[in-house]
Amino acid sequence: MMREKMPLSQRAKIFLPFEAVRGLRQALKAKEFEVEAVSKGKLSEDEARGISSLLSSLEGGEVLEAKYFQDGHYYFAEGKGKLLYDDGILIVGELKIALKDLFGLRILSR
Repeated sequence: MMREKMPLSQRAKIFLPFEAVRGLRQALKAKEFEVEAVSKGKLSEDEARGISSLLSSLEGGEVLEAKYFQDGHYYFAEGKGKLLYDDGILIVGELKIALKDLFGLRILSR
């Protein structure tokens, strides 16, 4: 008597709980993140002037898109903006971005 073969999708589910080395997947992702890190670039004078101009025009409550640098990577944030000039911080949504790490800024709506 010949047994019916189990579908591959079912077979894969059987072995999912068994990870050969615990934490390997997370360690590989962390290493990949580290390897992909880049050096912090430098803004041109025109880029810095453009960002400075936009920052000075903020009244509070505008929806912003900000490009910033953190831990060797560039990221984008979007949300309501608030400038804390004396602290050197731009708040975008719930995120606090140091002005020295700001690499781009757009006002999406006022």
